[in-house]
Amino acid sequence: MKLLSAIFREETSEYTYSFSKMSFLRVLVALIVSGVAIWLLALAFDRFMITPVFCSNADNISICANSTSISSYIPLILVGVMLVPLLVVFGIKRPLLVVLAATVSLWGVTLWANGPWVLSLTWVVLATVLVYLSLIWLNRIRGNWAAILFVTLFAILARVVLSL
Repeated sequence: MKLLSAIFREETSEYTYSFSKMSFLRVLVALIVSGVAIWLLALAFDRFMITPVFCSNADNISICANSTSISSYIPLILVGVMLVPLLVVFGIKRPLLVVLAATVSLWGVTLWANGPWVLSLTWVVLATVLVYLSLIWLNRIRGNWAAILFVTLFAILARVVLSL
């Protein structure tokens, strides 16, 4: 807790918005739940919708080959839509910008879900939490254009790093 006290020292600044420990912990719990929901929904869409509908016919071989990535796009968007009002309640400034940048950064995150399920779940939750928290932290800048610039640069950098 001493580390959290050092990080969240309440210093007023004219350049950044404040971010309390309680808001951080609430957002952290919400993002962990969101990461688990993204993984579970992607698995459910793949197993119960995409594969049975499109893989029964040999004509749709390209969809079957990419069923994991296709089924990950839907929950990523659904969870992002549900996170916008939740981030507003937690007092995060410009939540739509954060969710859009995180969705772009995490596009195709379950492509790494080809290993054991525990490793896959851990990776999806960890990537979701780290990307969203980094974007929320960058988004604390008071200037709208500066926040948009830094969030965009982070989304591009995260996209490159996560695609390696």
